[in-house]
Parts: sequence; structure tokens; C-alpha cells
Amino acid sequence: MSKSGNGSSLTEMNDNVEKTEVVTSLNEVDSQEYREYPIRFYGLAVLGLLNIASSLSWLSVAPIPQQSVEFFGASSYTVINWFSNVFMLSYLFAGPISSFTYERYSIKAGIVLGAGLQVLGSWLRFFSVFVHASNGRLALAFVGQIICAIGQPFILSSSTPYAALWFSADGRASATTVSGLTNAVGMAIASLTAPGFVSNPFEIRYNFLFIACFTTAFAIPAIFIPSKPKTPPSYSASNSKERRMPFRESIRLLFTNFDFIIIWFTFGVMCGLFSTVTSLLAQILLPYGISEDDAGLAAVALIVAGIVGAVSSGIFIDKTGKHVWILRAFVPVAGFMYLALLFVVKPDNYGAIVGICAIMGFCTFSLLPVALELSVECSYPVSESISSPSLWLCSQILAFVFTVSMDALRDPNGDPPENMRRALIMATGISMPMMVIVQFYNSKNKRLAFEKEAAQRQESI
Repeated sequence: MSKSGNGSSLTEMNDNVEKTEVVTSLNEVDSQEYREYPIRFYGLAVLGLLNIASSLSWLSVAPIPQQSVEFFGASSYTVINWFSNVFMLSYLFAGPISSFTYERYSIKAGIVLGAGLQVLGSWLRFFSVFVHASNGRLALAFVGQIICAIGQPFILSSSTPYAALWFSADGRASATTVSGLTNAVGMAIASLTAPGFVSNPFEIRYNFLFIACFTTAFAIPAIFIPSKPKTPPSYSASNSKERRMPFRESIRLLFTNFDFIIIWFTFGVMCGLFSTVTSLLAQILLPYGISEDDAGLAAVALIVAGIVGAVSSGIFIDKTGKHVWILRAFVPVAGFMYLALLFVVKPDNYGAIVGICAIMGFCTFSLLPVALELSVECSYPVSESISSPSLWLCSQILAFVFTVSMDALRDPNGDPPENMRRALIMATGISMPMMVIVQFYNSKNKRLAFEKEAAQRQESI
């Protein structure tokens, strides 16, 4: 599929810059052997646990909106929704800072910093339960939530650069999947434990304490993650310093790359919508007589199916390299699921709601490893610590916009009162065009191609 006009010129210019830099690196390839170390799984496991803790903080009150409104003396659900919104809004400044930290210092430094911020924030949020005045309680809890939110990008965005640093080409996609996968596990745990811990507003303290203890327990092992392997696992990892370019130059190359922009925007919309629907699901279903517990189970179905999808797609693209197949197949299906959800959300239709949520979760999470890997493949040799975190940045900003917009579309005087039908119409209208946009993606897997060429040169030495 061809591109024309300015898009073609920008793409050709980017390709020329990338080819010049990579060919220079290829000419320096020697007989170095690449190696993977078992310790890489330790860091990956810690990163996964920290992602679970991050999701627990993000959804600390979202699954229990009615109890939270009463506990904090809030005037409406909108106040409670800001506990989720701040996680998304913080990405606007914390996301670029996390990428800079990975580049300037190390991936480990970013992970440890993010873990420390989440520990501090989670305990401040717990201590808010001892404040008697509802306004003061809300203020301290929100300060803790902000600190947790600032720490999230340092953890969530680290999976792709960590995978590139420690894993070879046939394991990177599976390792990249860990971020989205464990984030989903955390969402599922939050959807179950929050309603389980909280049967009345007073018991919110037990949920906050659980999150603080969990976060602390898994932040400590992050200190012992090695900074880097002694021997790189792949050609792209071995020449990462040589191909490193200034941060501004990397950003310029990314956003003059037509294929990257397609992945960036599609990922942002689909992942942002998914985050919004997950955090608002209880509020979407409550007006139709569905309890918080049952809404939590629907969220679990959505997330568990997503986990299966993410694992399956990660293994598939590791074995086949056919990233685009999943991209072009699953984006349309996910879009149609938002349309289906619009029609099935009604009283006495719980089974259909759960089924639609499961299919939506499967397709959306299947796109996570695909999009994160394609963002690196189409923009190589731009560093993985800049390209893939840009996708998370886009998704979180859009999730904030979607959440605020969908909350504003709540119909307090509708039938039933407080229904969010107009919000679901908005979600459908935003998701459906993505199925057309992804058809224009037409980049080869540049990183895999250059690694293959490097391997061939080594064999000939």
C-alpha cells in the first residue's frame, strides 16, 4: 500500500536516516555470541507483580463507587472517578520522564523509582482512613493516589525496553506481554477483592491496607534486579548504545513515521477505551439492577478472557512474526463488541453482558503485545524505551479524556436514572473507525530484519 505527498517524503527521509545508522552498526558486527540469563525471569516476575500492585492502586475505589461516595462524603460519582482519572492524567508528564530515566540512567532505576513512589502513595492513602473530617480524609487519600499515579508510568512502560535488554528475538513478544497481562491480573483482583473486602463504607480501610501491604512486599525485590546482562541477548541489544540518539531526535522520527502514528493512535484509542470501560463498568451496570459484586464478576470475565488473548497472541507472534494479522483481525472485532455492548446492557440480560465483555477483553488484550512490538519494529532504530512508552502515554491521556466525557454523558433523568447509554454510544463511535485505520499499516519488521542480517554476517565471518 503506497503513501503519497508529504507522508511519502517523511517516510523516505526516516528510512534513509535509519538505514544509514543501522548499516553503520552492521558493519561493526563481529563474532560476538549472544546469551540469555535465567535471572531475566526474576526481573520479569518482579515487574509483573509491580504491575499488579499498580492496577490495584488505580482501581482502589472504582469497583465500589457507592461505598466510596459515602465513605469520602462525596457529592457524586464524578468525585470518585477522579481517583482513576489522576492515573491517566499523570501520564502526561510522568510518561516522558520515565522514558528519559530509562535512557539517561537505566531501566532498573526507573522501576525502583516507580515502585518507591507507589509504596509511599499507597500508605498515605491508607492513613487517610484515620482522618475524621471527610474533606481531610478525601484530600489525603487523593494525595496518596496522585503519588501512586506518578509512579505507574515507570513500571507500566518498562516491559518493552526490559524485554529488549534481556530477551532474544524469539522471546521478546512474550516478555512484552507481561506488562499488559499482569496489569489485567491486577484489574481482575481489584474487581474481586474490593467488593469482597468492603461490605460497608467503614471497611474501605481493609482494602487500602491490603493494597499497601501488597505493594510494599513486591517493591522490595525490585532493588535486586540486575541493571543489565553481562552479555547481550541479541544484536539490537548489543548495539543499543551505538544507535542511541538524542531524545528530541527520537521523538521527531517517531512522529514523522506514518506507520508508527497508526499504531500509536489505534493503541491509544482501543486501550484507552478499555481502561475507561473497566473503571466505569460498575457505574454502567448499576442502574439496571446489577449489583457491585456482579459487576465485578463481569469485569473479571472481561479481564480473564483478555489474559488468555494476550498470552495466545504473544506466543503466536513470537513463533510466526505475523503481527499484522492479529492487528487487522482483532481491531474490527473489538469495535463491534462496543456496538454489541450498547444493545445488551439492559435489565435481566446479565449473561449476554458477561459474554460480550469476555470477547471484548480477549480481542483488546490480544492487541497489547502486537502493538507494543510493532511500535518498536516500525520505528527501529529509535530506542525501545521511547517508542513503546509513547503508546502507553497516548492510551492514558485518551483514557482520561474518555472517562471525563463518558461521565459527563451520564443521564440522571433517563430511564433508568443515571444510565450511561449515551456514553456507550460515544465508545462505539470512537472504536469503529479504528478498523479502517489499521488497514493502512504497511511497515516491515525492521528490528527483526536487521537482526537477521546481523546473524547472517556473523555466520559468514
